Amino acid sequence: MNKNPFLMENISEISQLPSLGTDTIHIWGIHVPDMFDQLDALFSVLCEKEQEKAARFSRESDRQSSIAARGALRILLSGYSNIPAECIKFEYTENGKPHLVGPDIDFNVSHSGEWVVLAIGRNRNIGVDVERIKEGMDVLAIASRYFTPEEAKQIQDAEDRHSVFFTLWARKEAYVKACGSALFRELSSFAVPLADGVKEGWHFRRLEAGSKYAAAVVTDKELASVPCYDFGGLKWDS
Repeated sequence: MNKNPFLMENISEISQLPSLGTDTIHIWGIHVPDMFDQLDALFSVLCEKEQEKAARFSRESDRQSSIAARGALRILLSGYSNIPAECIKFEYTENGKPHLVGPDIDFNVSHSGEWVVLAIGRNRNIGVDVERIKEGMDVLAIASRYFTPEEAKQIQDAEDRHSVFFTLWARKEAYVKACGSALFRELSSFAVPLADGVKEGWHFRRLEAGSKYAAAVVTDKELASVPCYDFGGLKWDS
């Protein structure tokens, strides 16, 4: 795949994080294989429960993604909030969605394949999702079960069915996460727009992810810009 499918900007130092405005969501992309030599450092900032969770993964790739995602999240939240990464505390909704204790910073995390994507904003509900496009999947069968009839028809009529399927899938997952629900069965109870825009007060935005991934962010407040940054080039321990 393209080395940088998310068209990310580079920031070299954690002290140079751009201002996080109330009408902006910052997207951070993490290419997990690029982080292998930093996994020990990322692991060290995790709390005990996060370390234990990472250790329970049977697949090494899942363990690496977990460490990269949670470690990068703590480091970035520290940069935005000026709270030491090791001291970041979370609270959870009854559906398990985490929130930062204290500052008015909101976030969401997703990972698929070799990529982790983090979305960070202020005073808003956020959902982000990234999906690796699987060409061998029977998307019509899955759409008939988990998508609305209108969405299933969009997929069936598309020239590239897999691209449309995973684009819609990422938008539906991001919407459910923004709403704070973890109920997988809800995906068939609502439709999402294929194009960027606002639906029933929710703002849908596509994230450029190359030809092998689909990604989207959804939020409940006006969204002026969604800059994307590369965590891989960021120095946080200098």
